[in-house]
Amino acid sequence: MNSHFLEALLKVSEKAANIARACRQNQHLFKLLVQEKKSDEKNPRFVQDFKTLADVLIQETVKHDIGRKFAEIADHIRGEESNLFCNTLGETITVQVEKDQASTAALLSKVLEGDAEAAELLAMEVHREMLLEDINVGSTSFPHEVEVPLHQMAMWIDPIDSTAEYISGEEVKSPAGDVYQSGLPCVTVLLGVYDRHTGAPVLGVVNQPFFSRDGTVWHGRCLWGVSYNGVSRSSVKLVDASKTKKVVVLSSSESTALRTALRWTGYHPAEVAGAGYKLLCVADGSADAYILSKATTFYWDTCGPHALLRALGGCVKDYDSLLQTADIDRCKELSYKVSEVEDAAQGISKFCNHGGFIATRDRDTLEELAVLICRL
Repeated sequence: MNSHFLEALLKVSEKAANIARACRQNQHLFKLLVQEKKSDEKNPRFVQDFKTLADVLIQETVKHDIGRKFAEIADHIRGEESNLFCNTLGETITVQVEKDQASTAALLSKVLEGDAEAAELLAMEVHREMLLEDINVGSTSFPHEVEVPLHQMAMWIDPIDSTAEYISGEEVKSPAGDVYQSGLPCVTVLLGVYDRHTGAPVLGVVNQPFFSRDGTVWHGRCLWGVSYNGVSRSSVKLVDASKTKKVVVLSSSESTALRTALRWTGYHPAEVAGAGYKLLCVADGSADAYILSKATTFYWDTCGPHALLRALGGCVKDYDSLLQTADIDRCKELSYKVSEVEDAAQGISKFCNHGGFIATRDRDTLEELAVLICRL
Protein backbone atom coordinates (compact mmCIF):
# COMPACT_ATOMS: atom_id res chain seq x y z
CA MET A 1 0.00 0.00 0.00
CA ASN A 2 1.10 3.54 -0.68
CA SER A 3 1.67 4.72 2.91
CA HIS A 4 1.61 8.31 1.63
CA PHE A 5 -2.05 7.81 0.69
CA LEU A 6 -3.03 6.73 4.21
CA GLU A 7 -1.00 9.57 5.68
CA ALA A 8 -2.77 12.03 3.36
CA LEU A 9 -6.18 10.68 4.47
CA LEU A 10 -5.25 11.07 8.14
CA LYS A 11 -4.04 14.62 7.60
CA VAL A 12 -7.09 15.74 5.63
CA SER A 13 -9.41 14.11 8.18
CA GLU A 14 -7.70 16.17 10.89
CA LYS A 15 -8.00 19.28 8.76
CA ALA A 16 -11.72 18.46 8.51
CA ALA A 17 -11.89 18.06 12.29
CA ASN A 18 -10.20 21.45 12.74
CA ILE A 19 -12.81 23.07 10.49
CA ALA A 20 -15.62 21.39 12.45
CA ARG A 21 -14.17 22.52 15.78
CA ALA A 22 -13.53 26.07 14.56
CA CYS A 23 -17.10 26.42 13.30
CA ARG A 24 -18.65 24.91 16.40
CA GLN A 25 -16.63 26.87 18.95
CA ASN A 26 -16.99 30.30 17.33
CA GLN A 27 -20.57 31.30 18.15
CA HIS A 28 -20.61 34.24 15.74
CA LEU A 29 -19.47 31.95 12.93
CA PHE A 30 -21.71 29.05 13.91
CA LYS A 31 -24.90 31.11 13.62
CA LEU A 32 -24.02 31.96 10.03
CA LEU A 33 -23.48 28.38 8.92
CA VAL A 34 -26.76 26.53 9.35
CA GLN A 35 -29.01 26.14 6.35
CA GLU A 36 -32.01 23.85 6.05
CA LYS A 37 -31.63 21.25 3.34
CA LYS A 38 -33.93 21.20 0.34
CA SER A 39 -36.64 18.54 0.41
CA ASP A 40 -34.94 16.36 -2.22
CA GLU A 41 -31.72 16.30 -0.15
CA LYS A 42 -33.30 15.45 3.19
CA ASN A 43 -32.78 12.19 4.98
CA PRO A 44 -36.41 10.96 5.14
CA ARG A 45 -35.95 9.89 8.76
CA PHE A 46 -35.88 13.48 9.98
CA VAL A 47 -38.55 16.17 9.92
CA GLN A 48 -35.77 18.71 9.56
CA ASP A 49 -32.28 18.12 8.26
CA PHE A 50 -29.46 20.61 8.00
CA LYS A 51 -26.62 21.32 5.69
CA THR A 52 -23.87 23.54 7.00
CA LEU A 53 -21.08 25.32 5.28
CA ALA A 54 -18.76 23.24 7.44
CA ASP A 55 -20.15 20.07 5.80
CA VAL A 56 -19.63 21.38 2.29
CA LEU A 57 -16.26 22.94 2.97
CA ILE A 58 -14.91 19.76 4.58
CA GLN A 59 -16.11 17.65 1.66
CA GLU A 60 -14.53 19.94 -0.92
CA THR A 61 -11.30 20.14 1.10
CA VAL A 62 -11.01 16.34 1.12
CA LYS A 63 -11.70 16.16 -2.62
CA HIS A 64 -9.16 18.89 -3.30
CA ASP A 65 -6.34 17.58 -1.10
CA ILE A 66 -6.66 13.91 -2.07
CA GLY A 67 -7.50 14.51 -5.72
CA ARG A 68 -4.53 16.84 -6.20
CA LYS A 69 -2.03 14.31 -4.82
CA PHE A 70 -3.53 11.06 -6.13
CA ALA A 71 -4.79 11.40 -9.68
CA GLU A 72 -5.70 7.69 -9.85
CA ILE A 73 -8.64 8.18 -7.50
CA ALA A 74 -9.45 11.86 -8.12
CA ASP A 75 -12.46 11.21 -10.39
CA HIS A 76 -13.96 8.67 -7.99
CA ILE A 77 -14.28 10.68 -4.78
CA ARG A 78 -17.90 11.07 -3.74
CA GLY A 79 -19.51 12.98 -0.90
CA GLU A 80 -22.86 13.32 0.82
CA GLU A 81 -23.34 17.03 0.16
CA SER A 82 -24.01 19.22 -2.85
CA ASN A 83 -21.39 21.98 -3.03
CA LEU A 84 -24.01 24.60 -3.84
CA PHE A 85 -24.69 26.89 -0.92
CA CYS A 86 -27.29 29.65 -0.73
CA ASN A 87 -26.73 32.66 1.52
CA THR A 88 -29.57 34.66 3.03
CA LEU A 89 -29.45 37.09 0.13
CA GLY A 90 -30.58 34.28 -2.16
CA GLU A 91 -27.25 34.00 -3.97
CA THR A 92 -26.19 30.50 -5.00
CA ILE A 93 -22.44 29.94 -4.71
CA THR A 94 -20.40 26.88 -5.69
CA VAL A 95 -18.14 26.19 -2.72
CA GLN A 96 -14.71 24.92 -3.67
CA VAL A 97 -11.08 25.20 -2.60
CA GLU A 98 -9.29 27.86 -4.61
CA LYS A 99 -5.60 28.09 -5.54
CA ASP A 100 -4.57 29.95 -2.38
CA GLN A 101 -5.89 31.06 1.00
CA ALA A 102 -6.79 34.58 -0.11
CA SER A 103 -8.86 33.29 -3.06
CA THR A 104 -10.70 30.75 -0.90
CA ALA A 105 -11.41 33.46 1.69
CA ALA A 106 -12.81 35.72 -1.02
CA LEU A 107 -15.16 32.97 -2.20
CA LEU A 108 -16.30 32.12 1.33
CA SER A 109 -16.90 35.79 2.04
CA LYS A 110 -19.68 35.69 -0.55
CA VAL A 111 -21.35 32.81 1.28
CA LEU A 112 -20.92 34.65 4.56
CA GLU A 113 -22.34 37.90 3.20
CA GLY A 114 -19.09 39.82 3.37
CA ASP A 115 -17.97 38.57 6.78
CA ALA A 116 -14.25 38.73 5.94
CA GLU A 117 -13.10 37.72 9.41
CA ALA A 118 -15.10 34.47 9.41
CA ALA A 119 -14.13 33.70 5.81
CA GLU A 120 -10.44 34.19 6.58
CA LEU A 121 -10.64 31.90 9.63
CA LEU A 122 -12.16 29.09 7.56
CA ALA A 123 -9.76 29.60 4.64
CA MET A 124 -6.83 29.45 7.03
CA GLU A 125 -7.96 26.00 8.23
CA VAL A 126 -8.54 24.79 4.66
CA HIS A 127 -5.02 25.74 3.56
CA ARG A 128 -3.24 24.79 6.79
CA GLU A 129 -0.34 22.35 6.41
CA MET A 130 -1.02 19.39 8.68
CA LEU A 131 1.67 17.43 10.52
CA LEU A 132 1.14 13.77 11.36
CA GLU A 133 2.56 14.27 14.86
CA ASP A 134 -0.23 16.75 15.62
CA ILE A 135 -2.91 14.07 15.12
CA ASN A 136 -4.11 11.83 17.94
CA VAL A 137 -3.90 8.76 15.73
CA GLY A 138 -2.51 6.05 18.00
CA SER A 139 -0.46 3.67 15.86
CA THR A 140 1.30 5.21 12.85
CA SER A 141 2.87 1.91 11.83
CA PHE A 142 1.73 2.11 8.24
CA PRO A 143 1.03 -1.17 6.43
CA HIS A 144 3.61 -1.05 3.64
CA GLU A 145 2.96 -4.73 2.93
CA VAL A 146 -0.70 -4.11 1.96
CA GLU A 147 -0.76 -3.41 -1.78
CA VAL A 148 -3.90 -1.44 -2.65
CA PRO A 149 -4.23 -0.49 -6.35
CA LEU A 150 -5.59 3.07 -6.16
CA HIS A 151 -6.56 3.03 -9.85
CA GLN A 152 -9.44 0.64 -9.06
CA MET A 153 -10.50 2.31 -5.82
CA ALA A 154 -13.18 4.92 -5.07
CA MET A 155 -14.02 6.89 -1.96
CA TRP A 156 -17.01 8.00 0.10
CA ILE A 157 -16.90 11.09 2.35
CA ASP A 158 -19.28 11.94 5.16
CA PRO A 159 -17.95 15.37 6.15
CA ILE A 160 -19.89 15.69 9.41
CA ASP A 161 -21.87 12.62 10.40
CA SER A 162 -24.60 13.37 12.94
CA THR A 163 -25.21 16.97 11.91
CA ALA A 164 -28.10 17.29 14.37
CA GLU A 165 -25.73 16.57 17.29
CA TYR A 166 -23.17 18.96 15.80
CA ILE A 167 -25.80 21.70 15.88
CA SER A 168 -27.42 20.94 19.25
CA GLY A 169 -24.27 19.87 21.07
CA GLU A 170 -26.01 18.70 24.27
CA GLU A 171 -23.93 15.85 25.73
CA VAL A 172 -25.74 13.00 27.43
CA LYS A 173 -23.94 9.83 28.60
CA SER A 174 -25.85 6.59 28.02
CA PRO A 175 -26.75 4.62 31.19
CA ALA A 176 -25.70 1.49 29.29
CA GLY A 177 -21.94 1.31 28.91
CA ASP A 178 -19.28 3.88 28.25
CA VAL A 179 -20.96 5.55 25.27
CA TYR A 180 -22.63 8.89 24.62
CA GLN A 181 -26.33 8.97 23.92
CA SER A 182 -26.08 12.38 22.26
CA GLY A 183 -23.92 15.47 21.89
CA LEU A 184 -20.70 16.49 20.18
CA PRO A 185 -18.82 13.23 20.93
CA CYS A 186 -21.28 11.52 18.56
CA VAL A 187 -19.99 13.62 15.63
CA THR A 188 -17.54 11.94 13.23
CA VAL A 189 -15.73 12.65 9.97
CA LEU A 190 -15.86 9.50 7.82
CA LEU A 191 -13.59 8.60 4.91
CA GLY A 192 -14.10 5.23 3.25
CA VAL A 193 -12.14 3.75 0.34
CA TYR A 194 -13.70 0.81 -1.50
CA ASP A 195 -12.93 -1.41 -4.49
CA ARG A 196 -14.93 -0.15 -7.47
CA HIS A 197 -15.08 -3.65 -8.99
CA THR A 198 -16.18 -5.64 -5.95
CA GLY A 199 -17.78 -2.96 -3.78
CA ALA A 200 -15.80 -4.17 -0.75
CA PRO A 201 -14.61 -1.56 1.77
CA VAL A 202 -10.81 -1.52 1.87
CA LEU A 203 -9.57 1.44 3.92
CA GLY A 204 -11.39 3.48 6.55
CA VAL A 205 -10.49 6.61 8.49
CA VAL A 206 -12.81 7.71 11.30
CA ASN A 207 -12.02 11.05 12.94
CA GLN A 208 -13.86 12.01 16.13
CA PRO A 209 -13.31 15.79 16.44
CA PHE A 210 -14.92 16.09 19.88
CA PHE A 211 -13.40 13.14 21.73
CA SER A 212 -12.26 14.86 24.93
CA ARG A 213 -12.48 18.33 26.40
CA ASP A 214 -10.05 20.53 28.32
CA GLY A 215 -12.27 23.27 29.70
CA THR A 216 -13.92 24.75 26.62
CA VAL A 217 -11.33 23.37 24.20
CA TRP A 218 -12.13 20.11 22.41
CA HIS A 219 -9.55 17.55 21.29
CA GLY A 220 -10.12 14.72 18.83
CA ARG A 221 -8.84 11.30 17.92
CA CYS A 222 -8.41 9.51 14.60
CA LEU A 223 -8.69 5.77 13.93
CA TRP A 224 -7.80 3.89 10.73
CA GLY A 225 -7.97 0.37 9.37
CA VAL A 226 -7.07 -1.32 6.09
CA SER A 227 -7.90 -4.81 4.86
CA TYR A 228 -7.03 -6.07 1.38
CA ASN A 229 -6.00 -9.37 -0.17
CA GLY A 230 -5.98 -11.16 3.16
CA VAL A 231 -3.79 -8.65 4.99
CA SER A 232 -5.29 -6.40 7.69
CA ARG A 233 -3.80 -3.61 9.78
CA SER A 234 -5.35 -1.02 12.09
CA SER A 235 -4.52 1.65 14.65
CA VAL A 236 -7.13 0.15 17.00
CA LYS A 237 -6.07 -2.34 19.63
CA LEU A 238 -7.95 -5.63 19.44
CA VAL A 239 -10.35 -6.16 22.33
CA ASP A 240 -10.41 -9.48 24.19
CA ALA A 241 -13.62 -11.12 22.98
CA SER A 242 -14.08 -12.78 26.38
CA LYS A 243 -14.44 -9.37 28.02
CA THR A 244 -17.55 -8.21 26.19
CA LYS A 245 -19.58 -5.36 27.64
CA LYS A 246 -22.87 -6.87 26.39
CA VAL A 247 -23.86 -3.49 24.96
CA VAL A 248 -25.76 -3.16 21.66
CA VAL A 249 -26.11 0.35 20.27
CA LEU A 250 -29.36 1.25 18.51
CA SER A 251 -31.14 4.21 17.00
CA SER A 252 -34.19 5.69 18.70
CA SER A 253 -36.49 4.23 16.03
CA GLU A 254 -35.85 0.55 16.85
CA SER A 255 -38.76 -1.55 18.11
CA THR A 256 -39.65 -2.35 21.69
CA ALA A 257 -39.62 -6.03 20.72
CA LEU A 258 -35.95 -5.87 19.73
CA ARG A 259 -34.97 -4.02 22.90
CA THR A 260 -36.88 -6.50 25.07
CA ALA A 261 -35.30 -9.50 23.29
CA LEU A 262 -31.83 -8.03 23.81
CA ARG A 263 -32.46 -7.61 27.54
CA TRP A 264 -33.74 -11.18 27.84
CA THR A 265 -30.51 -12.36 26.22
CA GLY A 266 -28.40 -10.40 28.69
CA TYR A 267 -27.55 -7.46 26.47
CA HIS A 268 -27.92 -3.78 27.36
CA PRO A 269 -29.54 -1.81 24.51
CA ALA A 270 -28.12 1.72 24.31
CA GLU A 271 -29.86 4.41 22.28
CA VAL A 272 -27.06 6.38 20.65
CA ALA A 273 -26.92 9.13 17.99
CA GLY A 274 -24.90 9.00 14.79
CA ALA A 275 -24.39 5.98 12.52
CA GLY A 276 -20.66 6.66 12.28
CA TYR A 277 -20.33 6.99 16.03
CA LYS A 278 -22.30 3.79 16.70
CA LEU A 279 -20.03 1.89 14.31
CA LEU A 280 -17.01 3.49 15.98
CA CYS A 281 -18.26 2.24 19.36
CA VAL A 282 -18.28 -1.31 17.98
CA ALA A 283 -14.79 -0.89 16.50
CA ASP A 284 -13.18 0.48 19.67
CA GLY A 285 -14.88 -2.04 21.98
CA SER A 286 -17.25 0.37 23.73
CA ALA A 287 -20.14 -1.71 22.34
CA ASP A 288 -20.40 -5.29 21.09
CA ALA A 289 -22.78 -4.67 18.20
CA TYR A 290 -24.88 -2.16 16.31
CA ILE A 291 -28.23 -3.29 14.98
CA LEU A 292 -30.18 -1.23 12.44
CA SER A 293 -33.35 -2.75 11.00
CA LYS A 294 -34.35 0.21 8.82
CA ALA A 295 -33.19 1.85 5.59
CA THR A 296 -31.95 5.05 7.24
CA THR A 297 -28.23 5.05 6.40
CA PHE A 298 -26.26 5.60 3.21
CA TYR A 299 -22.94 4.49 1.75
CA TRP A 300 -21.14 7.56 3.11
CA ASP A 301 -22.35 6.72 6.66
CA THR A 302 -20.96 3.19 6.69
CA CYS A 303 -18.11 2.75 4.19
CA GLY A 304 -15.29 4.16 6.34
CA PRO A 305 -16.28 2.54 9.67
CA HIS A 306 -17.07 -0.72 7.84
CA ALA A 307 -13.51 -0.83 6.49
CA LEU A 308 -12.21 -0.17 10.01
CA LEU A 309 -14.27 -3.06 11.39
CA ARG A 310 -13.11 -5.42 8.64
CA ALA A 311 -9.50 -4.62 9.53
CA LEU A 312 -10.30 -5.79 13.08
CA GLY A 313 -11.89 -9.03 11.93
CA GLY A 314 -15.43 -7.67 12.22
CA CYS A 315 -18.18 -7.33 9.67
CA VAL A 316 -21.32 -5.40 8.71
CA LYS A 317 -23.99 -7.84 7.51
CA ASP A 318 -27.22 -6.95 5.70
CA TYR A 319 -30.09 -7.26 8.23
CA ASP A 320 -32.79 -8.28 5.70
CA SER A 321 -30.44 -10.83 4.16
CA LEU A 322 -29.85 -12.35 7.59
CA LEU A 323 -33.60 -12.65 8.16
CA GLN A 324 -34.02 -14.37 4.81
CA THR A 325 -31.13 -16.83 5.14
CA ALA A 326 -30.91 -17.28 8.93
CA ASP A 327 -27.25 -18.06 8.25
CA ILE A 328 -24.41 -15.63 8.99
CA ASP A 329 -22.20 -17.23 6.34
CA ARG A 330 -24.76 -16.97 3.55
CA CYS A 331 -26.17 -13.54 4.36
CA LYS A 332 -24.50 -10.77 2.41
CA GLU A 333 -22.11 -8.10 3.63
CA LEU A 334 -22.79 -4.45 2.83
CA SER A 335 -21.34 -3.44 -0.56
CA TYR A 336 -20.56 0.02 -1.94
CA LYS A 337 -20.43 -0.76 -5.65
CA VAL A 338 -21.99 2.03 -7.70
CA SER A 339 -23.42 1.56 -11.18
CA GLU A 340 -21.54 3.39 -13.89
CA VAL A 341 -24.93 4.42 -15.28
CA GLU A 342 -26.81 6.09 -12.45
CA ASP A 343 -30.54 6.74 -12.39
CA ALA A 344 -30.93 10.43 -11.57
CA ALA A 345 -34.62 9.89 -10.72
CA GLN A 346 -33.63 7.74 -7.73
CA GLY A 347 -31.85 10.64 -6.02
CA ILE A 348 -29.81 9.64 -2.99
CA SER A 349 -31.92 6.50 -2.47
CA LYS A 350 -29.63 4.61 -4.87
CA PHE A 351 -26.89 4.94 -2.23
CA CYS A 352 -29.08 3.72 0.65
CA ASN A 353 -28.32 0.64 2.76
CA HIS A 354 -31.85 -0.55 2.08
CA GLY A 355 -31.73 -3.75 4.11
CA GLY A 356 -30.42 -2.27 7.35
CA PHE A 357 -27.46 -4.06 8.94
CA ILE A 358 -25.89 -5.67 11.97
CA ALA A 359 -22.29 -4.74 12.78
CA THR A 360 -20.11 -6.80 15.11
CA ARG A 361 -16.43 -7.14 15.91
CA ASP A 362 -16.43 -10.91 16.50
CA ARG A 363 -18.18 -13.99 15.15
CA ASP A 364 -19.53 -15.25 18.48
CA THR A 365 -21.51 -12.06 19.05
CA LEU A 366 -22.82 -12.15 15.48
CA GLU A 367 -23.98 -15.77 15.88
CA GLU A 368 -25.73 -15.04 19.18
CA LEU A 369 -27.50 -11.94 17.88
CA ALA A 370 -28.42 -13.63 14.59
CA VAL A 371 -30.37 -16.26 16.53
CA LEU A 372 -32.14 -13.53 18.51
CA ILE A 373 -33.01 -11.51 15.38
CA CYS A 374 -34.35 -14.49 13.45
CA ARG A 375 -36.68 -15.34 16.34
CA LEU A 376 -38.30 -11.91 16.50
